[in-house]
Amino acid sequence: MSAVAVNAVGRRTATRGRPAGVRRERHEPAYPLLLAVIALTALGIVMVYSASSVRSYFSSSDPAAQGMEQLVWAVIGLAGLLVASRIDFRHLRYLAIPFFVITLALLVAVLMPGIGSEINGSRRWIVIPGFGSLQPAEFAKLAVVLYLAHWLDRRGKEARGFWNGLVPFGLLVAPGFFLIAIEPDLGTAGVYAIVALSIFFMAGANLLYLTAIGASAAAVAWLMISATSYQMARVQTFLDPFRDPLGAGYNTIQALLALGLGGITGLGLGESRMKYLYLPAPSTDFIFAIIGEEWGLIGSLAVVALFFVIAYQGYRIAINAPDTFSGLVACGITTWLVVQACVNMMVVTALMPVTGIPLPFISAGGSALTINLAAVGILLSISRETTQTGSLRDAVFGIGRRDRRAHLPRAGRRTGPARRSTRR
Repeated sequence: MSAVAVNAVGRRTATRGRPAGVRRERHEPAYPLLLAVIALTALGIVMVYSASSVRSYFSSSDPAAQGMEQLVWAVIGLAGLLVASRIDFRHLRYLAIPFFVITLALLVAVLMPGIGSEINGSRRWIVIPGFGSLQPAEFAKLAVVLYLAHWLDRRGKEARGFWNGLVPFGLLVAPGFFLIAIEPDLGTAGVYAIVALSIFFMAGANLLYLTAIGASAAAVAWLMISATSYQMARVQTFLDPFRDPLGAGYNTIQALLALGLGGITGLGLGESRMKYLYLPAPSTDFIFAIIGEEWGLIGSLAVVALFFVIAYQGYRIAINAPDTFSGLVACGITTWLVVQACVNMMVVTALMPVTGIPLPFISAGGSALTINLAAVGILLSISRETTQTGSLRDAVFGIGRRDRRAHLPRAGRRTGPARRSTRR
């Protein structure tokens, strides 16, 4: 048997049972990213226990009820992270379309009376007896990341066009955006749209079209806010929270008071005063205020620093990803986690109108925590095949260059010397 035949057999054997394509040598995952996520998750368990202890005692006579529930979900989520980090991320292509379709079906189902559960005027949860509640909008963010990455990778440079790029992109993103918005959950709908636009941008979208679709989404969101009295009241309260301190401005004022009480070093773990039924949703939407009260400015800045590590590591993975699909997935996941964290912390610090956005890895909530940790597992899987180069400048300013440099090889294709060598 000739040397060429032996090499061909070896290549077929090496790639049997897994997607074809260019592979890089695997190495250790991005441990700084993993450590930052584990630190935030551990902090979340402790803070959920602390922030919810009073309300848990009144509802179940067990101060640790919600904290233990968060611990269980964290264990499940970390198991999902481990599994996702060991699976070849290329197999996610096969899940992209069915996962996206199933998620849209769940977003429709949650709006149906008798299936979706309405809490505080919003229909966002599907209660599963013996399991708990499921929030389809949390899964929708990962679903749109995987599907858009798959679709835009196949589309290639055609994504810059109007009919082959912008129009189908809008048709793919619009259903999920509107289904989440009419729950109503404009905060999550906004994160959903920003994540989709970030992937479109990194894939090389025309900036003029990208600006137009972003402006259109903002206009639609404003129309929905204007048509809803309580959403409009939130905007007016944001402009002047002290106009109605015991009504619409109550949440914002109590969050600011919690941050002020914490000072530089905080009151100490478990010593929060605002959790005694003063601050609404202390273990979910406003848990960052409890962190500021108990851990002070130092603890708050530490949380911000950990999210900065996630942002830097995530975008660095996206820039140095082994192919276009994985780069787009890494960009979408990183944008989703970082934007959601920024929105939550800006709401608590009165830099944005109040919206029900949880703080990733920290706020109480099983659906959000498990899907966030699984998404980080995907990032770690991609990081095992990234190049060991790239600076902070590349991570910050490199996003969106894929149309201004050679596209990375797509699965099933070989180019350049690798392709010519197989013809000999």
